[in-house]
Parts: sequence; C-alpha cells; structure tokens
Amino acid sequence: MNDRKSIKDWSEDERPREKLISLGPKSLTSAELLAILIGSGNTRKSALDVAREILDDCENKVDNLCRLTYSDLLKYEAIGEAKATTIAAAVELVRRRENVVAEQILGSEDIFKAVVSKVVDETREYAYALYLNTSNRLIRLVNIGIGGIDTTLVDIRFLIAEALKLNATAVALVHNHPSGSLMPSRQDDELTNNLSKACSLMKIRFVDHVIISSNGKDYYSYHDKGRV
Repeated sequence: MNDRKSIKDWSEDERPREKLISLGPKSLTSAELLAILIGSGNTRKSALDVAREILDDCENKVDNLCRLTYSDLLKYEAIGEAKATTIAAAVELVRRRENVVAEQILGSEDIFKAVVSKVVDETREYAYALYLNTSNRLIRLVNIGIGGIDTTLVDIRFLIAEALKLNATAVALVHNHPSGSLMPSRQDDELTNNLSKACSLMKIRFVDHVIISSNGKDYYSYHDKGRV
C-alpha cells in the first residue's frame, strides 16, 4: 500500500519540498525555492507567503534578492536569526560559485571570468588586480580597493609594489559598477591613464581595465575598445 500523500494533501509549507522531490528543483518557482530555505511560516503566513513577500519587494528579481543583508531579512515576518542565516549562507554560496579561469589570460573574457564571482551583486565598488607572468598565466588575484556606490579607491603605488613583489610582468585591472551602467566614468578614465603610465615606467605590461556590470553578465573592456 502506498502511504505517500499527493501534493494537494501536504500543507502549504511542505508543498515546495514535495514538488522538488517529485519533479526536481528546476520545476520550482523562485518563491518556492526560497520557501524551502525559510522552512516554515507562522500562524499568519506560510513560508511560501513570506517568500512571495520578499520577492515582491525585490521586484521578483533574484539579483535583488542576493543583495539583501542579514539585517534586511530579519525585517520580515516569520524570519528569525536561524532562517536569516540560512538564506544569507545560501546567497553567499551562490556568490562563491566557481567560474572556469583559463590557464592563460588571453583576453577580456578570461579577465572577466576570473573576477565576476567576486563582484556580482555587490552594492559597493571593488577593484581587483590580476598579476600575470611572461606567459600570461595568473600568478595572483588581489583585491586592491573598496569604494562606495560609484567610486573605487585604488592605490596605484600599492598595485605596482605588489607586481614587483610577485615578479609579475603584466597586470590587468577589474572593478564593478553596482549602479548598472557599464560606461566608464571620468575617474575610471583617469585611473586607467595613470595606471598605464605607471606600468610603462616600471616596464610592466598593462593588459586591460575591465568594468563588470552589477548583474555579472556584461562587461566593458578598455582594451577591446582600443583605449589601452
């Protein structure tokens, strides 16, 4: 005798889990996936109700959901410390998803892939330097600056000093634009020009300056635009 209940016999909180088991995770909506992380609601709202409320506030965009902080999550009904930490941990795992980094950095796409997982969904600007050897192999990826919403603080002296310490013969610069715009700002242009001059003075090849969009899907390359 089969005692397994059909989905309609399960409580609303249980249905997403049963649906995942029966049909697989791809069959679930974003709200249903989030409801599984939430686990249970309260006497007023089910986990699915809370998940829908959160996603409504995020304009039903997973990118916006990934920007919610632990404190943001605690503002929702039925979300306590345990559930907020579960969601925050899941989001961080998504951010740390591995991207295939080429053995050699041969172009802007390789540079983009090396850094995108570190800056996607961030609400502040982060700058990274890629230090390469004579074969364009990545020696080290270093965070060299953290800024605000629309500015990044990059110390060119530190960037060059790290290159000398690592015996790098080439460097590339990458930063993100949380605003969503990929167009370089005047400050981006100045930074690119100053870094290019500093690298030339120290006999270090300046490969590219890449700007990554907030959603991690697009990028702007100074090299590809013929500006490096």
